Amino acid sequence: MSGMQSGTTNGRKTVERKLNQFGDFEDVTNMSVNDWDYRWSLGQTKFHMPKVHPMLQKHIERLTKGKNKASVFVSLCGKTLDMKWLLDEGHEVIGNECVDSACRQFFEEHNIPYTSTPLTGIEGVLYQATDGTPIKLYRCDCFDISSKICGQFDCIWDRGGFVALPVKDRTRYALVMADLMKKDGLYLLDCFLVDNSVFGGPPFNCDQYDVKQAFGKLCKVEKIDTEDAFTKWQEAWGIDSFIEDVYLLEKK
Repeated sequence: MSGMQSGTTNGRKTVERKLNQFGDFEDVTNMSVNDWDYRWSLGQTKFHMPKVHPMLQKHIERLTKGKNKASVFVSLCGKTLDMKWLLDEGHEVIGNECVDSACRQFFEEHNIPYTSTPLTGIEGVLYQATDGTPIKLYRCDCFDISSKICGQFDCIWDRGGFVALPVKDRTRYALVMADLMKKDGLYLLDCFLVDNSVFGGPPFNCDQYDVKQAFGKLCKVEKIDTEDAFTKWQEAWGIDSFIEDVYLLEKK
């Protein structure tokens, strides 16, 4: 099966376009906040896992250094069930998401009462539980978030955020994430090996060299896990291999 599509214009063959994860042939290599909002409005959120991420569960003790209550930043969080699991495990959760509906859905689907207030200094909204549940979601562009706005954290969990962003923005993103880490902070980073010459993305291919290119000056980088993550969904993208790699980053 191929994820490529070609056509003709005035008798000339056009450039082949690649199927993206949303099931169409739009160019998704430089998605903006508005583009993500649009995909959420269409319900094109198959990337949302209906279960807690196995790699988070597997490596949580190492990520938190065994702490019973760690502060965990969840990058580009959507409405991931990982956040509810982290809360149930006793941790404090702070998420960043660029789509309002994703933030609202998280609170509403878990019956957590909340308030929403405009952020100060940047465009965005703070969603915060009102029943004492230790969770805040910052709805803003991930490049606008900083330690001055939300503080620093013991841990960062990044399930596919880094590899969903435009590749050209990876070093910029790494600077933002490093700023959010405490001096002894750890960062669990979930990446994929995927053939983007066939599949349009996201996610976008990221090997250990790419991780070190972005984070190497800021963090020690250790690859701690790998798994064959190929399913029927990836097969539908026209690819024949999809490998998940997990890295643990320690702030230098």
